Amino acid sequence: MPRLTFMMATPHKPRAYSHLMWSREIFTGSPSTCENTPDALVVFVGDSCTELDCGHRYYGNYEYKVTDTCNVSNPLELAAGAFSEADKYLVVQTYKDTKCTTLSQTAAYAFGVCLTFDGKKSVQSSLSASGAAPISYYNNTDCTDDTYLDLKPNSTCNHGGYKVYRLSGTSASSTSSASASNSNASDTMSAITSNFSRSSTSDAADIQNNTNVDSQSQGSAVTADEETDSGSSGIGSGAIAGIIVVAIAAVLLIGFLWCRRRSKGPRNSEGGNRRGDYAKVTSPTTGQRSTYANTKDFSGSVGPQSSAGLWDDEVIATSRIPREKVLVQQLISRGGYGEIYYGLYNGEQVALKMLQPEMRKSIKHVNDFLNEVRLKAVLDHPRIVHFVGIAWDSLSDLCAVLEYMEGGDLRALLASYDAQDHELGFDRTKVTIALHIAHALTYLHSLSPPVLHRDLKSKNILLTSDLEAKLTDFGISRERVDTTMTAGVGTSLWMAPEVMMGKRYDDKADVFSFGVVLSELDLHTLPYSHSKGNSESGRKVPETAILQMVALGKIRVEFSPLALDSMVVLANTCVALKPEDRPTAAEVLYRLQTILREYL
Repeated sequence: MPRLTFMMATPHKPRAYSHLMWSREIFTGSPSTCENTPDALVVFVGDSCTELDCGHRYYGNYEYKVTDTCNVSNPLELAAGAFSEADKYLVVQTYKDTKCTTLSQTAAYAFGVCLTFDGKKSVQSSLSASGAAPISYYNNTDCTDDTYLDLKPNSTCNHGGYKVYRLSGTSASSTSSASASNSNASDTMSAITSNFSRSSTSDAADIQNNTNVDSQSQGSAVTADEETDSGSSGIGSGAIAGIIVVAIAAVLLIGFLWCRRRSKGPRNSEGGNRRGDYAKVTSPTTGQRSTYANTKDFSGSVGPQSSAGLWDDEVIATSRIPREKVLVQQLISRGGYGEIYYGLYNGEQVALKMLQPEMRKSIKHVNDFLNEVRLKAVLDHPRIVHFVGIAWDSLSDLCAVLEYMEGGDLRALLASYDAQDHELGFDRTKVTIALHIAHALTYLHSLSPPVLHRDLKSKNILLTSDLEAKLTDFGISRERVDTTMTAGVGTSLWMAPEVMMGKRYDDKADVFSFGVVLSELDLHTLPYSHSKGNSESGRKVPETAILQMVALGKIRVEFSPLALDSMVVLANTCVALKPEDRPTAAEVLYRLQTILREYL
């Protein structure tokens, strides 16, 4: 059997229907027909689907037969009914969040079969002699390299957004046993579907029960593998009754699916095609360009940490550049989240942002990085560092390619000023730098909805060789959907009091951070340096104590006696304790333009 490679199909334009979920059965056997048990089954959460009966699809270099089914209400039930040998399969549910509340997809894998996805990675489920049934994801295509993710059957949420189920076979002895239980079928199916809907209420609100089915087929049920000894005799009467009830429900479901497939008549291999994207992605709004209206979670691809999910997002896909044309040369800086390298793209100097090696195996960090890249790709302003593109061979080497800023960052420039005893105060160069950042903030805050940087500081202001400033590092930037934001983001010394206190905040938090940067431009030192040595004991005041005093309004950034009065007045309004007392970014921009025109 050829190894299966998951890729995005070429989109066509059949008639589309809107549904909660849709499924694709993939048949890889030789000869490949759609009458056999599928080798893989994937249920996607989506809002568009076209029924397809045994059509042709290419995955990598192989052509397979697939069947697409719309209006799937319960992926676990579908998986249980799709396989003739249910005890040989494992089901993995991938969620869009770490608490497993919003379902992304459900996939069933046959034991012992190595499936390749994205042309770089592979997945294989296995069954050990002890009865354990782990599933492993590998860094190569033949399931032989080191694994980057291992999951065990567990119906509870684990590994940051997965649930794994073992499909166990249960026989139905006769037609009469199924028929005799028809009166209880509705209750049984309701119990199963309600259990599923509790774990994914936002994706499948209306579960349809199929109860008028009669079949002599063998049934199967979805259960969590507790890895207990199959020879144990400690099963109570309640458990036995539950097994019987679930078996009857599965028999009814399989009978329904069998009848439904037969009722479709001969299969048409030239049937319609579902549109090629596996998940809907909201594009940037027209007019002024803004960030994503719905954050795309890339953990919802066929396998965790799969670059197939990248093709689901048109912004990412259209920003892709050839990885082989990107040359990584020298490390520039390293933070707690990523690394910045100097490199070349098509012979031009570029900056390359990559995740730290230990972060690359984390689905959450990969998703955060991709969301940052997506934001960079849709922002377009001369005072924001230009986004060139994104390159990858696999998700372990994702690389954001950015404009290279020869002048380094503002923090390094001010540190050199301090070391050289550069004159304090505001000259035309410093005010121009401030003006450039005000331009960037005005642009971000004017988008609909506004974009907050949330980590504005001198380190995130980059300079050209002519000391023109541009804003960078949107790793924690977000749209302001409302004024409720996450506390604890950003860098503490530049953080607004309302953020420190965990209160509601808005774009005025960025204005506060800008006021702190103005103090740096004047004094060349880090914020609140004058307060760190003012302890009565002569020891340095800890940063936590300084932040507490800032939050209470007891201390604020200072300015030198040489500082231009108009700049000090502006900066003090920016760092006002109450957000409503601070100017908007547009007002700051206007006042800086006035200062440059009248005083410098």
